[in-house]
Amino acid sequence: MNSSDRPFRRRIASNLLWTPGGLIRHPVVTFCDPEGTFFVESCPTPDRLPCTEFYAGVLVADFPADYVRVFERLRTAGGDLSRLLPQTVVDGGIWVVISGLDYASLRLVAASRIRAL
Repeated sequence: MNSSDRPFRRRIASNLLWTPGGLIRHPVVTFCDPEGTFFVESCPTPDRLPCTEFYAGVLVADFPADYVRVFERLRTAGGDLSRLLPQTVVDGGIWVVISGLDYASLRLVAASRIRAL
């Protein structure tokens, strides 16, 4: 077996995962193939899982591809991300992590950042 025969797997952990059904705490998202098939588990100790990337913040799937512009619009709008994200996500968008927010209120602050995954 050579390296090109290995199945694709990428595992990402974070503090929270936003979904239309609510927040998932301690998510571990495992991407199974390059087409984006994934599954989600909750794991309070992701540092014990081999080959796991950790990003502090909130993971969001299906964020618009022009994520920086959209993020700035969300910051300007203010308010709770659980109210803003349902109006923001799109089918076929990208995965992002939003960090540096006020976790108690899920509001963006001046130190908030976004990163495409």
